Amino acid sequence: MAMGATGVPDDDAKRRFQRLQAAHFAEADRAKFLWQTTNAYLAGTERALLGLAGIRPADRLLEIGCGEGGNLELLATTPDRTVGVDFSEGKVRWAARHVGRARFVCADARRLPFRNGAFDIVLCRDVLHHVTDKGAVIEEMIRVCGAAGRLAVIEPNGRSPIMWLLGALVPAERDLMRNSLPRLKPLLERRSLANGGVHWAQPCPLGRVLFHYRWGLPRLAGRLGPLMLGFERRLGRCIPSGYWAYIVLTAVKRAT
Repeated sequence: MAMGATGVPDDDAKRRFQRLQAAHFAEADRAKFLWQTTNAYLAGTERALLGLAGIRPADRLLEIGCGEGGNLELLATTPDRTVGVDFSEGKVRWAARHVGRARFVCADARRLPFRNGAFDIVLCRDVLHHVTDKGAVIEEMIRVCGAAGRLAVIEPNGRSPIMWLLGALVPAERDLMRNSLPRLKPLLERRSLANGGVHWAQPCPLGRVLFHYRWGLPRLAGRLGPLMLGFERRLGRCIPSGYWAYIVLTAVKRAT
């Protein structure tokens, strides 16, 4: 996001940023949903990433920024205990028609239409780099989380070469290039939260580029996916975790 003279985003910069996000994510992306949930390479890596959030089968789960519902499809959630929220009416309508894993609601993450303590866990994936008021989103996550409930935030790491490339190629993703653990971790360092955890995932997911549904050759994933995963695991022994592709932050809400 562009900054004002003081180094803080001014109102015009915020409005431009919000318009960019609204335009880019206005409509459902069916191809992306299918890539995430069925691609021979990606679906398995996505399940492993989501597994770090610590979601349990009996949890009352809220996902903020659910998009087309791909994460909930991979988690195999049930609609009686799961709600997906997104600002995009187009995405919410598509998810409600095609994904039977949750009840889908169009809402602002800064003003969620749920009572206090309604959920056991709140998941927020790939959202914070798309909003200007990250603190307000975290506060709402805390509010709707029950006592001893959990928060899970998954964000791309701007220090990862693969994620940096994504940010450079897609204007609406550009703010992820500023993501790092020192920038993200303080968001969950609040008196109302305890037991924060940090996990790193996907050392160098080259398959996200090679098998990308728009820029790559996704049909090759069936034959080359296992080889790519093995290569990435070996790379992971050489790459410091601070440069891995994803940062997963978890916290527990203190009982009051």
